[in-house]
Amino acid sequence: MTPQAYCARLEQALSSMPPAERQEIIRYYLEFLEDASEDERSALGTPEELAQRILRENGIFPPDTAAAPPKKNSNRIAKWIILACTCYIWIPLLTTWYSLLLTALIVLAVIPIALCAALLGGLFTFVLALFQDVPSALMQLGMGLACGGVAALVAYPIWIACKSIVKFALFTTKKMWHFVTKGDDTP
Repeated sequence: MTPQAYCARLEQALSSMPPAERQEIIRYYLEFLEDASEDERSALGTPEELAQRILRENGIFPPDTAAAPPKKNSNRIAKWIILACTCYIWIPLLTTWYSLLLTALIVLAVIPIALCAALLGGLFTFVLALFQDVPSALMQLGMGLACGGVAALVAYPIWIACKSIVKFALFTTKKMWHFVTKGDDTP
């Protein structure tokens, strides 16, 4: 980079300084760079780094270094205060949400259990009624076997549905937690 290009970038980076001081600094570094060796030039760093050092030495801080982090912390603190103040709203909503998901899991799990119980009941009544009324015993056996077959058919889809509900609950929990801690809805 030529001394003129370096000083042009340096001047642009020093735009927050008063013009007279800035021109004096640019003149000094232009003369320095024209007479300096390659090692002396590389010791200065980039024009932006040099400008930050010069601004700090003169008591002028670059606008991008001091103001950004406190805003993020103040937003996070404000968010926690809002969450604490609105807990009477979101705690019942979250409780309802997770109660509905748990209810869906219980209902889905009970279906194959009830069908297996009907199978066992059909087999038991078949054995009891076999010596008293054969047609009724065969009907009980057929109903029990039908319930067992339905239980076998719906067990795997219900298992998939239960896994999906658990994954969905974990996904929504992760999204809510990310929103609370990071502040946006994209992980």
